[in-house]
Amino acid sequence: MSSVAKALLLLQYFENHASISVAEAAVLLDVAPSSAHRALTTLRESGFVRQQETGRRYEAGQRLLDIAIGALRQVDIRAVAGPHLKKLSRYVPAQIWLNKLDVRRVYTVDMHLTTGVALADVDAVSRFPAHTSASGKVLLSRMARSQIDRLYPDEQLEVSTEKSLRRKAQLLKELDLVRRYEYAVQVGEQLKVSAGVAVPLYGEPDELLGAIAVTGPAQDFDSDTVRRHAVLAREAAEAISQDIRARTV
Repeated sequence: MSSVAKALLLLQYFENHASISVAEAAVLLDVAPSSAHRALTTLRESGFVRQQETGRRYEAGQRLLDIAIGALRQVDIRAVAGPHLKKLSRYVPAQIWLNKLDVRRVYTVDMHLTTGVALADVDAVSRFPAHTSASGKVLLSRMARSQIDRLYPDEQLEVSTEKSLRRKAQLLKELDLVRRYEYAVQVGEQLKVSAGVAVPLYGEPDELLGAIAVTGPAQDFDSDTVRRHAVLAREAAEAISQDIRARTV
């Protein structure tokens, strides 16, 4: 059994149990107690489990609890954002997305289709590099340079089309523009036929929850359309933020 498989099996154990001992972990993983202890120690050092102050048992750590709470909160975000995204879809002939970042890929929390013209489905979005999408650029722009360097250690970037950004220097310059104008644009960078504009979505003022994107056929995204979509998306993002804050008061 691989180290990852062992870790996942141990974490799954906490779905129905409050704690686990080294001996119980050894039986669960079918390994020697010393191997079970090493697996639990690794999880403890990462914050996924913690050792109880009294006794030698291990219980769910703060990191694991944070992930669980985050997953529940994502469901809440979708519930809060849904009506606003649906309202936005009445004003723009495009696809409306609520996206988040997962390392160097974007994944979709919610999507609303307004015109029947679907250029990308929910599962396809995560297959494209984040820097080729408007949502990805918005989310990357909120990172520190050191984080960007860790995500993109090489100068050469993965490309999806001939219009995709090819070098990290180009990406850094683009992210500076996103920070300046508070929205990001891609035209033919992800798919040759598509374009998009995206804005950040915040909970608390400094809490980035995701990005709202408007996408559609590239030929429909002239400069005036891009600015109009950005304004409408920003209004929707502000309304969602207000609702989220109201619910946490």
